[in-house]
Amino acid sequence: MAAKGPTGTGHGLLLAHGSPAATSRWLRKGLVSARVARFGEWTGVTLAEERARSAAPYDIGLEVLVSRPAARRVRPVIALLDIDGRAVVSVQAGQIRRSQRWLVWEPGRGVVDTPSLPRLEVGALLSAARASGPVRAEEVRAVLSSTRGSPVDLLVTLLGLLGLPGRELLLAGDCDDATDVQPSFRSVATFDRLVADEVDHREEWSSAWSGRPPGSAHPEQTGRGRS
Repeated sequence: MAAKGPTGTGHGLLLAHGSPAATSRWLRKGLVSARVARFGEWTGVTLAEERARSAAPYDIGLEVLVSRPAARRVRPVIALLDIDGRAVVSVQAGQIRRSQRWLVWEPGRGVVDTPSLPRLEVGALLSAARASGPVRAEEVRAVLSSTRGSPVDLLVTLLGLLGLPGRELLLAGDCDDATDVQPSFRSVATFDRLVADEVDHREEWSSAWSGRPPGSAHPEQTGRGRS
């Protein structure tokens, strides 16, 4: 199941450091209909449909796309999102061990604390973007420390500072030579079945234990459930 990240509707751009073919194979094993475009060594991805193909409540397309663990062959993956009036940046690094870190920026406040999400530092963002240098790091920090502008303004500025492509795909959700990639029916059906099985298991466990956690005594074992 996808890891939980920021929830809500919005739009955004994923940049995968892999070929369109590798990125498309990863997307076909997922749950969303996506639009893919090649930008040199990067592949841009955005939603083609707002809703994921999976059943509710796991059908928020942007959340499902961004939170899904990326295959090693397409990492690092950088996400730049406009969600509920906030700019959200996440990085899935290219190391063997999967990890995802997050940065959330809000107009009028700047970068906000996200205690439930691992914090994305500027150095990790620069490394994922293949950008480096003290001057560039200072520029990125200066932009993030600002409280002015809109989330989209911030995201477009970051793309430029990091030397990353995909501005048109971020702003318009489409660009020249973009192609659509659909998730396989098998992937969606498998996910929905796993979720349904998990729900059934929880309901059966709750019914068997009268809502008590594992390890606690059942009423019939203590005698308290007898008249």
